[in-house]
Amino acid sequence: MRVIFPGKAPYTVIPNPGVTAVSVNKKVNENIKKAAAYAFSALCGAAASTVLIILFSGLMYALGLPPGLAGALSLTAFGAGCAVCGFVCGSIKKRGGLRVGIICAAVMTACVLVCSLVFGELSGGALAAKLLTAALCACTGAVLAVNRRE
Repeated sequence: MRVIFPGKAPYTVIPNPGVTAVSVNKKVNENIKKAAAYAFSALCGAAASTVLIILFSGLMYALGLPPGLAGALSLTAFGAGCAVCGFVCGSIKKRGGLRVGIICAAVMTACVLVCSLVFGELSGGALAAKLLTAALCACTGAVLAVNRRE
């Protein structure tokens, strides 16, 4: 597709620029694209965690499992969401699996930390378990995405 801009007598024809720039500064645009990859992958990871939490709560209700098991199942859902987050971001970035995984783990843990502060109490042991789970799962997902064959 070509874009035609009216100029003087002969019209100026330029090729389609592709993605519309948000800013005139190229470095700002590159940083926005980098941040968008992490934000999109965190959104995918949060969606996966939410779906698993809904499934686990239905399973607990249907089987009559004790409420004490909810913490372990929520940590499992969080780990799966972090793995999805790392995998999606690793697929977008296509390099630097461990670095991408650590950044994804930090983003997901920050989201969970904010939710814990808003909706409930925060304990140090649970935060350490969530951080360790997030780091292991997100790095695993990102490394698998970077090293997969296409």
